[in-house]
Amino acid sequence: MLVEIVRMDDFGRGIGYLNDKVIFIPKTIVGDKVNVLVVKEYKNYLIGRVIKIIELSVNRINSKCPFFDKCGGCDLLEINYENTLNYKVDKIANLLKRNDLDLDISIVSNPNPFNYRNKVSLKIVDGLIGYYESNTNTLVNIDNCLVAKEEINKFIKEYKYLNLNNALITIRCNYNNELLIVIESKESCNIDVDYLANKFNIKGIIYNNKCIYKDNYFYEKINNYRFKVSYNSFFQVNPYITSKLFNYLEENINEGIILDLYSGVGTLSIVASKNANKVYSLEIVENAIKDGILNSKLNHVNNIEFIGGNVNKTINMINDNIDTIIVDPPRSGLDNKTFDSIIKIRPNKIIYISCNPNTLMRDLSKFKEDYNFDKIKLFDMFSYSEHVETVCLLKLKKL
Repeated sequence: MLVEIVRMDDFGRGIGYLNDKVIFIPKTIVGDKVNVLVVKEYKNYLIGRVIKIIELSVNRINSKCPFFDKCGGCDLLEINYENTLNYKVDKIANLLKRNDLDLDISIVSNPNPFNYRNKVSLKIVDGLIGYYESNTNTLVNIDNCLVAKEEINKFIKEYKYLNLNNALITIRCNYNNELLIVIESKESCNIDVDYLANKFNIKGIIYNNKCIYKDNYFYEKINNYRFKVSYNSFFQVNPYITSKLFNYLEENINEGIILDLYSGVGTLSIVASKNANKVYSLEIVENAIKDGILNSKLNHVNNIEFIGGNVNKTINMINDNIDTIIVDPPRSGLDNKTFDSIIKIRPNKIIYISCNPNTLMRDLSKFKEDYNFDKIKLFDMFSYSEHVETVCLLKLKKL
């Protein structure tokens, strides 16, 4: 069945029409004409899979990744990097329009769109390693990932020394090419640690949440900041774009008292502290709070107060004149209690950072009664995927 791709959706899939129904087809772009197989049928739409490309879009390129056609790791390797940025700008522009928001959009490109990821999670199935095929549980066996750091790729080539048949393996790599290897498996541990430790600079191996070699953390360095990163803690996957995000944050923090919500291990609090009088750092995860305190000491920062607990409760414990609130919430965005508390505090400025544009738009629509915002900045944190980091600067309306 022949389908022409007329546009792309928010998940990087091509959109066409078949039998008067919308059909979503991964790994296609506008202008492609493809023979498709319908793999799922719903009341109002279809999901398809490419059988053969009949006519190539003028914007299609040959992917540098030999696994791209099946692998579910990346979405946009069939177009050049500049067009991936255009896609993301258009995606956000459409979301703004659908939410009746009118903002200027700019995007910060990744200076290293390949080999940038400092963390990947791979499956080992029946002794083979790789990612799952798009929308299936079928393993795509790989020996190299174009978006992973080179040291991670070197380790992938030596994965058999883990002596595992079935497992989930997460490989983290820092600025100094040191590795943390995190393994989940029902099998008994039989890793050839001596060989791997001689081959790589491994800072720790964690097996089913138990550290079996060295430490369960390493240190990451971005700009002039140094951070402890535990094996199971959140840290941005793209150090190059994180550096640019830190710079943007520094530029928009002036003297005053800062409230950092969902602060994790304190990265943004520490960056904000450089130009702030004081920072309140709120986080629910106890270990993240401990890491945040350590990270503040690592960076010789003494103007941050860390507060543990649910943000929608601890935010009401702050009895101070807050000038700026930084929010980098989970993908679900701000809950109603936290939103109401922010409106009650009425900070002069809100810096809203989000990896989920849909919940960002929802929250911006709620803020527009009290705050002005005319620009949104995109950071290409997740190059060649449909994801994008968004940052919006909100300023309190004058009465």
